Amino acid sequence: MSRLSEAFKSGKKILNIYCTAGYPKLDSTLPVMKALQDSGADIIELGMPYSDPLADGETIQKSSAIALANGMTIHVLFEQLTDMRQQISIPVVLMGYMNPVLQYGFEQFCADAAKAGIDGLILPDLPQHEFEKTYKAIIEKYNLNFVFLVTPETSEERVKNWIT
Repeated sequence: MSRLSEAFKSGKKILNIYCTAGYPKLDSTLPVMKALQDSGADIIELGMPYSDPLADGETIQKSSAIALANGMTIHVLFEQLTDMRQQISIPVVLMGYMNPVLQYGFEQFCADAAKAGIDGLILPDLPQHEFEKTYKAIIEKYNLNFVFLVTPETSEERVKNWIT
């Protein structure tokens, strides 16, 4: 059973904390993650900064801008996460936008994420039909979980389709 599945099947309330990779300094990613884990986080949602984070709020937009100015890229992030599992035992989920993931190469991204010990992905701008048609098999090939976001506008039928 995956770390992410175990966290949710424990029956306890889950504390999921978001942080932006490369913020406040380029080399802050792992120390921030370790501090979150040591402070009681059950899951870390690690944001991959993007130059046009239009769907994000002001705080994430600002932290992303700073992280990008610090030199954070997906390549740098995976380099930083190489030995992550020596320090981080809780589930880690990468959250970001499809454009930089596609530029990196979707399958290579999934392979590198799995190699780094990432547990899952949140890519809110990946439409469900494209997920099902093109990306689901690749994500499953690398034993990653995929997390869909639910909003007040998400239909009950759509939510039921996501629960497996």
